[in-house]
Amino acid sequence: MFWIKGVEWFLLIAVDLGSQDIVHWDLVPVEDGINVAWFFFVTKCCIGYPFEGLISDLLPEFYGTSRWLLPGKPHQFCTYHAYRATEYYFKYHYRGGDKLWAERFLVITRIICRCNIVETAMRALEYLERHQNELRKAGLSKRLNVLRRRFPNLIERFRDPNLRPDNNIVENVIKQLNQKFKKVSGFESYQTAYNSISLLIMRYRFHKFNCSRMPGNNGKSPLDLAGVDTSKINWVRFSQKR
Repeated sequence: MFWIKGVEWFLLIAVDLGSQDIVHWDLVPVEDGINVAWFFFVTKCCIGYPFEGLISDLLPEFYGTSRWLLPGKPHQFCTYHAYRATEYYFKYHYRGGDKLWAERFLVITRIICRCNIVETAMRALEYLERHQNELRKAGLSKRLNVLRRRFPNLIERFRDPNLRPDNNIVENVIKQLNQKFKKVSGFESYQTAYNSISLLIMRYRFHKFNCSRMPGNNGKSPLDLAGVDTSKINWVRFSQKR
């Protein structure tokens, strides 16, 4: 999120899982279906990124758009976001007053999001299904419906071994970008914001990892890992040409 003349804008960003390279990014005024669809369209059709699957946060527009732009491709919801969203709901919005079932529901959600085998996740959801009457009395029927809708995309990771249960790699990239902008209170114009973000992202793509936990990454930049020979490219001059 960035502020431009006191107005909130949002950074959409796609990161390749293997190289951690930033495939595409865009600065948009609202995270709606149109902007998300255009973001997907550019990534797939203009850039030609070979999607094998998708890991995203819980933004509904990601789910709807991926179904018709990436038919047949596995889509995993970030389990970290799913659990934190449920935790946030019980902390700030739940008014049912049944602490026992609120705690049970949160525990079941944690099991679904963090378990290592799909059978455990299935049994956890079945437990809630068997206690629909209790959940209805506790005012949790709507929350159960939310979990039902999300469930197929929370267990997609078990069907495709290439998927991760979370989008922590993307979050780590965002964290690095935020660290550079943490002292910036806002921008005076869209162009200034766009140029600043563009320069920072280009620096990230050329910067070599030095403390990565992933084997073979240290000493290489995201672009190196993506197969680009960056040895003869001055990243500052290169960024000014794009």
